[in-house]
Amino acid sequence: MTKKFINLEETIGIRDSVAARTESNHLVISNKEKCRQILAKENLTEEDIIDFLVSLHVVLEVSLNSLFRNLSLLGIKKGVDDFEVAKNVDEISFIHKATLFIYNSKFNFDGKLDAATHYHSIIGTLKDFAAPRNKLLHGHSISTIFAEGNQRHSPLRRNINRQYLDEQITKFRHIMEGMRFYLDCLDSSLTESGKGSFKQEHLNDDFLPR
Repeated sequence: MTKKFINLEETIGIRDSVAARTESNHLVISNKEKCRQILAKENLTEEDIIDFLVSLHVVLEVSLNSLFRNLSLLGIKKGVDDFEVAKNVDEISFIHKATLFIYNSKFNFDGKLDAATHYHSIIGTLKDFAAPRNKLLHGHSISTIFAEGNQRHSPLRRNINRQYLDEQITKFRHIMEGMRFYLDCLDSSLTESGKGSFKQEHLNDDFLPR
């Protein structure tokens, strides 16, 4: 199992009850690698594109859930068990957590209000990005009907192509870029070094080609 070490002294004032915590990031690492391997192919099959769409979604959802869980755990001041906090945070969808983060957090947008307005759009982008994964894993039809010399593709199959894959990559990058912006502007006791660590760990899109 792949683990990460969270240095609480570096990111925020350390709590008396917890000095360090390990957390598996296997799903993020393995699915990033799967995305790399698929994109390295010269020609992508329908199956390749399906696998990529699912893997890219896993990277985003697990990364954002981990980010918001760690922010909650680092910020909690009450004598509440960490696993109870994590459980309650994990039960909120990653899109709802992102929305609450953007609307309810305290930010310093000094000189950056236009950018903050621009990146507000990631809430809608998150919903659009999640749509194909939800359809694929809920068994929506990927089919073609042949009749009288014609063929008709199901809506999901029509979207399984390289252009749609590239559009999903663009949405992924926009979401990650927006989240990095909001994290940078977050007005909290989180240090600049801590923000850098979180961006590298949870908001990194370097595994995708430019």
